[in-house]
Amino acid sequence: MKNNLIIVLLMISLVNVSQEEEGVPFAEYSGWDLEALLTTQFSMQPSSNVVIPFYGMGIYPRYNYSLVDYFSVGFGFPINGGIDATSSSYGSYFKFFTDIPIELTLNFGSKATKDADYLFGAYFGGGLDYNYSVFSNSSGFRASTHSFGPMASTGIRYNYFGRPLGIRLSYMLGIVNNFKEDPYIVYTNSTTPKILTLSIAYGVQ
Repeated sequence: MKNNLIIVLLMISLVNVSQEEEGVPFAEYSGWDLEALLTTQFSMQPSSNVVIPFYGMGIYPRYNYSLVDYFSVGFGFPINGGIDATSSSYGSYFKFFTDIPIELTLNFGSKATKDADYLFGAYFGGGLDYNYSVFSNSSGFRASTHSFGPMASTGIRYNYFGRPLGIRLSYMLGIVNNFKEDPYIVYTNSTTPKILTLSIAYGVQ
């Protein structure tokens, strides 16, 4: 097994050298990309019978690795966070969330690489996500949740006046979490937190 790994690494290095000698270095298309995010997140926690919405903003730095301008493999961190509070004669609430994923994506078309100038683009991928959220209201309900688990994502992009404008969607299962089951309650549904994140993404670099 060790010998096979050495052979594979040697072959990759030889391919890299040969392509650079032909004048097609990886750096011609590979590079960093940055998007600004406007986000709504829907948190489905076992401790509550309702879906709690959170609102915030974020950034999505991503490195695209490619040999062509229309396809790439990307590695990025679409980080989101937000805080919201209100108070009135009808009651008050406080919300806070932060979402920190690490993901690997396959990118096509618009912004698949730093120089891709296509009208439409899309991507899909997956990774790991950490989510922390707090919700409390004047009725006495409070939920402070930590979740970590696998995440799947997809998105589309449109080249809007030279800048990519798109929609990003991700879904997370919080397999590792701080939810404690009540021994006196029979749970008919899953006790794993589920988090759906919907973002409007705008390319700033």
